[in-house]
Amino acid sequence: MPIAHINGVSISYEIDGDGEPFVFVGGTGVGGGVWEHQVECFRKSFRCVTFDLRGTGASSAPDEPYSVDMFSRDVSGLMDHLGLRSAHFAGFSLGAAVIQRLAITQPERVRTACLVSTWSSSRREHHIRKWFEARKRALEEAPREVFQAFSFWMFAPSIVDHEPEVVARVQEVFAAHSSAQPVHAYTRHFEADLGHETRDELSQIRCPVLVVYGEEDLITLPWYNRTIAELIPGAVLREIPRAGHFLWLERPEQLNAAIEEFLIASSNL
Repeated sequence: MPIAHINGVSISYEIDGDGEPFVFVGGTGVGGGVWEHQVECFRKSFRCVTFDLRGTGASSAPDEPYSVDMFSRDVSGLMDHLGLRSAHFAGFSLGAAVIQRLAITQPERVRTACLVSTWSSSRREHHIRKWFEARKRALEEAPREVFQAFSFWMFAPSIVDHEPEVVARVQEVFAAHSSAQPVHAYTRHFEADLGHETRDELSQIRCPVLVVYGEEDLITLPWYNRTIAELIPGAVLREIPRAGHFLWLERPEQLNAAIEEFLIASSNL
């Protein structure tokens, strides 16, 4: 994989397809390879850029404070490295937070934004703050196996009970892209999650925005997503039935269809 040297770290990235640039930003502790279903769909019409956030995959993992602002600067630096003035964006969870920050601080960079499984305030949205705090504590104080055992909360409960083949498939993909990084880097990702605050700035976002979430998301709760859609002028809101926080892996076809419909509608504005 190619490497870009940005902001004092090395960022590993991949490019697939031709057309307008479409940048995919991953979530807490996972590398860019988790977007394989989306890249396979959109590479036919877009130049798809995936990358490993600092602290994941083949990118650098310095043991220092991470933040959503820092990640957004890394994205901007990667765009400079690739010669991209602007791009379409999709991100889930932490990645969606990074795109929010980029759209607020560097609006000229973001043509459209697809925010998947997202939230706006770790300080005011108490449920997700407690989730991040608990996950961080498990990493710091328990064996890695204990931390991993609680990942089932990110599935839709109906999938856990009724679709074991989906659970097995998602666990395999997720483990392949989230198990290699050092504990300190994963912990730093949760610190970035805990510092995310955009609630009072979302009204500044002017690009077309899609907010899409799973009906059964137990992490970035449905009303967190609805709040963001209400605060961003003109945002489109989509709910995917029988899906949880792992939406992009549980129901990739439905997510891809929602993104494609949004991009077509946005191109006609």
